[in-house]
Amino acid sequence: MAEKASSYPVLAVLGPTASGKTSAALKIAKEFNGVIINCDSRQIYEGMIIGTASPSDEEKQQVEHKLFNFVSPNIQFNASDYATLSAQAIREVWQKKQLPILVGGTGFYYSAISEGLGEAGSDPALSEKLQKELEENGLSYMVSKLQKIDPEAAETIDINNSRRVLRAIEVVTSTGRPFSQNKPKQLLPEAEFCPIVVTQPRQELHKRIELRINQMFKEGLEREVKHIIDNYGRDAAAVSSIGYREWLDYFDKKVSFEELKNLILVHTRQYAKRQETWFRKKPGVPFIDLKIKDSEKIISEKVAFFLKN
Repeated sequence: MAEKASSYPVLAVLGPTASGKTSAALKIAKEFNGVIINCDSRQIYEGMIIGTASPSDEEKQQVEHKLFNFVSPNIQFNASDYATLSAQAIREVWQKKQLPILVGGTGFYYSAISEGLGEAGSDPALSEKLQKELEENGLSYMVSKLQKIDPEAAETIDINNSRRVLRAIEVVTSTGRPFSQNKPKQLLPEAEFCPIVVTQPRQELHKRIELRINQMFKEGLEREVKHIIDNYGRDAAAVSSIGYREWLDYFDKKVSFEELKNLILVHTRQYAKRQETWFRKKPGVPFIDLKIKDSEKIISEKVAFFLKN
């Protein structure tokens, strides 16, 4: 791998859920002596393999994988935790003269490691107050509150994730600045990042999402969700994930099985749209439609050019 003076390469294969990131990243890793590092906020949790579409054992045997399925589902794991661990993982890969490849769809995690996190710390008193507001008024109320004080943040974060909504409100309230302007602190100043976003035409992506969800049900998603709830409780951090939280109403007999599947489908499609919106707001990041001819060759050439220059 070519290196600039005091500069080391980090590739990122990003994109919405079910877009084909895993397959694309595996091919790149094999061609360019890469190690895949997780950049997905749900694939970090242990025991959540099916519902997060984590890499299979077969895929992990093809190339080395880091930061997958290692955090207990009851642990609150945030972008700061991710940035710290991914920086460590990236440096370990550099030491072995290999290419670190971040793979996932959590844009905020990618920003945390590539651009740095804001310096705003936590305000325990405000955090507790916001949590009480959530319990008393519900998530939609808190989302409305965020929309009023920072519309851009409400457009870019996962507004179905209560912790992220509360954190955004906390940061904006504490600093008096938009969430996006929270001054970053770079953990990897020596890194040169090359992000590539892989995508699919909207209708094709919707089909892929539906096929993936059907496959998750066949592989035993219900059993996996029950295991998480039985061992860590309904309030476990991981249970707030799409594909897991919807089961609570089903177990409580509030929705039918078909309604459950449709809820997961709708929420996943909505999430994929938010992911793509987030990535498109990043200037200069190339989007590659995996349905076009020679898409693999285009990606390979971009990676080779990046490493050479």
